[in-house]
Amino acid sequence: MKKRSFHYKKILGISLALALFLGGIGIVQNILDEHTKDFEDETVVKVDENQNKDTTEEKTIETLKSPVKDGIGIVRYYYDKDDDASKQEQSLILFEDVYRPNQGVDYANKNEAFDVMAAISGTVTKKTNDPVLGWVVTITNSDKISTTYESLSEVSVELNQDVKQGDTIGKSGENVYEADLKNHLHFILQKDDQLYNPEKYIGQTLDTIK
Repeated sequence: MKKRSFHYKKILGISLALALFLGGIGIVQNILDEHTKDFEDETVVKVDENQNKDTTEEKTIETLKSPVKDGIGIVRYYYDKDDDASKQEQSLILFEDVYRPNQGVDYANKNEAFDVMAAISGTVTKKTNDPVLGWVVTITNSDKISTTYESLSEVSVELNQDVKQGDTIGKSGENVYEADLKNHLHFILQKDDQLYNPEKYIGQTLDTIK
């Protein structure tokens, strides 16, 4: 009788130990599942954040805008060797008895002053009052695209100031270099010190300037 009782106790002990062992495995597995779930959730969130960031960056590509309001026209064009002779004649500047190719475009409004606006967003990298060119302002963005505004009579921005596209940066004026145009704006477009014809790129995204 005692032997049978001992046998039952032994079986009960083994069963209890096995149950505890299996129960322990279950607890450990639950803990691992929770950690795995947290890790998976965290990974999904990070992927979504990166995707949203990329989408936002794509939306920030600007379009080159005119530095003047509608109705103010071009009175002197950028000099392009491929233009016809008539347009090339309108793209030359006579200064000190020498004809020079125009490196930008000039806007005028019947000799009346007008507001000049930032054609791109960026930082004011130049602000100077030149005795020949008048007030000169250059705005440069992170892609090294710069827009320069010459022949200003007034300037409303400061050096190293961040400006947004469309902000008023000054008013048109007169200068010595293009005295024949009287009150006007001389507008220059550059990237990495290479000149571009602003007229061709206005309305185009800045990534087309290459």
